[in-house]
Amino acid sequence: MGVGSAAGVEISRLCLTHNLHAVIPGKVYRSAQLTPTDLEKVVRAHGIRTVVNLRGVCDPTPWYLQECRATHELEIQQADICLSAGRLPSDVELRRLVRTLDETEYPILLHCFRGADRTGMASALVLLLQGEVTFAEARRQLGPRYGHARIGRPAYLDQFLDSYGVWLEKKNRIHSPAAIREWLNHGYVPENLRCHLEPSNLPEHIPVGTPSSIHIRAENTGSKSWRLRPGTNAGTHLRYLLWDPDGSLVTEERSGLFEATVAPQQSVDLVLSVPAPQKAGRYHLFVDMIDEQHCSFHQTGSEPLELDLLAR
Repeated sequence: MGVGSAAGVEISRLCLTHNLHAVIPGKVYRSAQLTPTDLEKVVRAHGIRTVVNLRGVCDPTPWYLQECRATHELEIQQADICLSAGRLPSDVELRRLVRTLDETEYPILLHCFRGADRTGMASALVLLLQGEVTFAEARRQLGPRYGHARIGRPAYLDQFLDSYGVWLEKKNRIHSPAAIREWLNHGYVPENLRCHLEPSNLPEHIPVGTPSSIHIRAENTGSKSWRLRPGTNAGTHLRYLLWDPDGSLVTEERSGLFEATVAPQQSVDLVLSVPAPQKAGRYHLFVDMIDEQHCSFHQTGSEPLELDLLAR
């Protein structure tokens, strides 16, 4: 059988079986997104008491409403954790996941959309927290057997586990449940995606009909240097959005479109060009750094800057 045929057979197998597997038999299971009918079958077959949805709260999308109705009718718990298959996980959501794993009723079912990427990372985390396995054994949960490939944006989830391995080496430690908890609570910072944003000339008001500017000092509080670049396809920039008093988006722009390197604990002063307000009232400004090849910093747990601007 050729490589292409073998890959096709494997994909078909994962689809037909809903990518359902036991992580810890009798206690933790993993799958792709299930229909209400299939979810009921799995719940009854394995005695599931909690469904851990790794796709987040997605009201009013049909799949989410169906799952909420199904878990309610089955009289089991549902925990919604917001992870992404295409970026490093937020430290805030990771702590929510760990708290859920610590406090929820077992057996549990972990799922995302395909049951491959987010579910693989969460399954590895479960084994690291609860199982008597090595780091290498736990990592296999995020692998080809379950449909995950370390290519493209899903490779960020592999980088998450890589970061833990690097931390263990630096600390000269071997994996243990206590070690992974220590790393998650005190050692995990999503790469360079941390900043502190401070306005340096915030006006009392902005005039209606006249453009204005706001100066922002952006401090790199992460562990790696930022690389500012002229284009928006790569590099790190300041992204800002402005809404008018009616809640309509007025503008979405970038600042920092020039060549510069900002080392950890260093700052860069950037200017936001605010378009002329068309009417009086309170405008809302959202400011955050963005890694153009990854995500906005707030998506991995950094604090954005939000301001109200009075136009008159």
